[in-house]
Amino acid sequence: MTAADPGPDDVGFGPPVVVDLDVDLDGEPLRISLPQPDGMAACEWAVWDDFLALFPGALPPDQYAYWRERMRDPSDPLTVGALQVIAYRVAERVYGVPWWAAHRLTLRAAASWWQFEAWSVTVGFDPRVPGTGAARIVGACWAFVSAGLAAEEVQLLHRELWEPPAGPIGHEARLARGQEMLNRLMGDKKS
Repeated sequence: MTAADPGPDDVGFGPPVVVDLDVDLDGEPLRISLPQPDGMAACEWAVWDDFLALFPGALPPDQYAYWRERMRDPSDPLTVGALQVIAYRVAERVYGVPWWAAHRLTLRAAASWWQFEAWSVTVGFDPRVPGTGAARIVGACWAFVSAGLAAEEVQLLHRELWEPPAGPIGHEARLARGQEMLNRLMGDKKS
């Protein structure tokens, strides 16, 4: 599976209104078009490391139906690992950072929610304002967790938060957890 690099028409300042991603899944070219999800909902998915809520869960109904049908078909070679790779590519366009960085940043802010709220008030930021995108909220999480740190501490924190997870993306434990999320998303058990 590969994703096309963004072309000159795909690059702009800030997150796109619609995330368009071309993927090649086992020789089948597919276009994924995901309207930017609600920022607070998307950050909730990141906190819980629920990449399947982002993809395919947040897709418009017609696209979701395609992926749901494939996930329900026991003869389809589509795996949770393949969905995870696509979700991670979509995540960079929704959150502005890799999935794991969005997860770690939102988790830190959620763990200190009251302090994050207090910080947000002092800087005039409200993540609950309708239309506030996930990338802006994740950016605020970074500003919050790095506020007041010395330059060396910021570098260490950045490395800690942006470092990819150990092992391959399709690590067995993550895949098992992904399968559990998939079962929840599907509302039934897939063998």
